[in-house]
Amino acid sequence: MPVSTARISTIPPEVSFVDALADGLLQRFAEPMELSGATLLLPTRRAVRSLQEAFLRRSGGRSLLLPRMMPLGDLDPEEILLSEEDGLSDAKAFDLPPALPGLSRQLMLARLVQAWRRQRTPEGAALGGSSQDVAAVELAAELARFFDQVQTEGLDFAGLDRLVEGDLAAHWEETLDFLRLVTEHWPQIEAAEGCIGPAERRRRLHEQRIALWRKRPPETPVIAAGSTGSIPSTADLLAAIAELPRGEIVLPGLDRDCSDEVWSWIGQDPAHPQYGLARLLERLEIPRSAVGVWPAGEVASDASQRRRLVAQALLPAQTTQLWQPDAPRKARLTQAGCAPA
Repeated sequence: MPVSTARISTIPPEVSFVDALADGLLQRFAEPMELSGATLLLPTRRAVRSLQEAFLRRSGGRSLLLPRMMPLGDLDPEEILLSEEDGLSDAKAFDLPPALPGLSRQLMLARLVQAWRRQRTPEGAALGGSSQDVAAVELAAELARFFDQVQTEGLDFAGLDRLVEGDLAAHWEETLDFLRLVTEHWPQIEAAEGCIGPAERRRRLHEQRIALWRKRPPETPVIAAGSTGSIPSTADLLAAIAELPRGEIVLPGLDRDCSDEVWSWIGQDPAHPQYGLARLLERLEIPRSAVGVWPAGEVASDASQRRRLVAQALLPAQTTQLWQPDAPRKARLTQAGCAPA
């Protein structure tokens, strides 16, 4: 479902994101109680701390009742739930198993790696030493990242054997044999520990939050700022926020200047810095031209010219014919001190 374009804005990359965000919020919510009633969702805990410091700088030493600030990428049940007085608490979030600590998970996976090695080459494993133990721990770290990627996408390993059809190389068969051992035993280990993976837990928390908001939308402002929605469940959460009565999204550094032709290429190039934003706007079903600039996000013309030059330097290779600026624009860039010598 397309969302209201009035609820989506961006802060240019040449502006301090947290300072501009704090300025805009202080302008919009002039009354202290209005600001404290808002909920802000930021990408990380570090972003939350940075915004708190920005409010302190912008307050001029006066006391402020800050909005409720929560990290999108590292939610706890206590953080994702709104307060009791809002009438929106959801005890189900507390029923989720905790995430298995990273080091514990890595060491448990390392044991599985060693068990697989003993199964494949019992005589070689018996002669193994510290170097094999180190290799097992390193492979366990890669496995943990692989599990997180699969769980982030909301997938499972049921179709692993059908991933590649036909006759397979011996190396791929060995890889499949290893992954079967890990994927068959790991869920049992997690269940015995009473834990789940961090990516799985984050996805479930996002799903619960979305379900609760759809059932009982909050009447207070809910603003998601600084996220590109690169994680699927986060993109779903942003879409749900945009549909709330007072929901809003503030994007970080969206390129509003490039042509539609260039933007279409950017949306096909995962290596481009704007790719995540292009996918998110597609997910939200809004055109890039409809995204406005956040209040307090306007910049001087010289800064915007430098931004355009950087954006031009990052154009996809398929658009090389657009790399050479027209003469008047080149003259303006030279005047601003940012054209190549």
